[in-house]
Amino acid sequence: MRPPLPLPPDDDASRVPGMLLLRTGDDDTVWNDVLTRMGELPGMRGPSDHEPGPEAGTDTSLPRRLIVAHDPAWRGASAEEVAVALARPGIWVPDLVLLTDERTARNPQTRPLLAFGRGDGGGDGDLYDFWITPRQAAMTYLVLHRPCISFAVENFAERAPNEPEWEVEEGEELTEDHLYEPVGVALEMLTSPPRYTRPGHELPVLSQKTDLLVRTDFTDDAAWASLVETVSHPERDRGPTCDDYSDYIRFVDDPAFANATPEQVMAQVLGDSDEDEDEDGIVADVVLIADATTLHKPEHRVLVVPMTDDIGLTFRVHPDLVGLMLVNLGISNQGIEDYRDDPDL
Repeated sequence: MRPPLPLPPDDDASRVPGMLLLRTGDDDTVWNDVLTRMGELPGMRGPSDHEPGPEAGTDTSLPRRLIVAHDPAWRGASAEEVAVALARPGIWVPDLVLLTDERTARNPQTRPLLAFGRGDGGGDGDLYDFWITPRQAAMTYLVLHRPCISFAVENFAERAPNEPEWEVEEGEELTEDHLYEPVGVALEMLTSPPRYTRPGHELPVLSQKTDLLVRTDFTDDAAWASLVETVSHPERDRGPTCDDYSDYIRFVDDPAFANATPEQVMAQVLGDSDEDEDEDGIVADVVLIADATTLHKPEHRVLVVPMTDDIGLTFRVHPDLVGLMLVNLGISNQGIEDYRDDPDL
């Protein structure tokens, strides 16, 4: 019989979003590799040799919880067994559960994790499960507090379901050819893949009531002023749209974000709930960053960090295209892929 999972009591007031990462495989090297790829995530509680120290502060830290469990008694457990353990009354239930298994060990390039959760927060009791890489799981964890993030997770389940792509015949061995590619392969294959590290000091929360462009390089004020002007009043004529975006973009010029990584910035963006949104407001599910590359390279291309589609898989756009892109993303007239895949942007 399996022991209880190391989960805290159910939240008395506002529910804290989060994940459970459970070791069900035997290989220490595989487990440590998964933890390394996940990074020093905020709110992590688990193995002492991987757990980050106390947060620099709590006043502006967004509530989130990552429970990392490695009890040998859970080795070889299935998703169904874990789901039964989560049905115990009075405990906090994670939004998403991540399991290491044989496939994690077989694939050193991507280390796929078997994930499962509930499509509507658990209301109808229907489980869905899928494959996801550690870095994609980590990026998703950083935005798990945002409204409607469950739609992004459900999209993962559609793209990489646990069921084989086609039926395995009796006596046939299940191989990688039968299984869907895990969500997040693109992140794992990058030359410099994303990884959250603890900031050196507490970062402010960024309320996304309007689109955000966050400055993280503070070595050239003139370049920043020029960028703000170009984004606010783009020079290119790209269609019959408003040519003044200054009222629709918040330019965050706060030295607290000096040298902040894209992962640190996205972790601090608090999206408004549907009830709080202005019905006339249009906000894209991305956060924009003006880093050293933006301010010092000739084209001044702005870094775009997706928060719903392709979460954390960044790309760059010309500054005079930013406003139009945000409008099109906000009204769902276009998608991230329209801008990521266009070499002329």
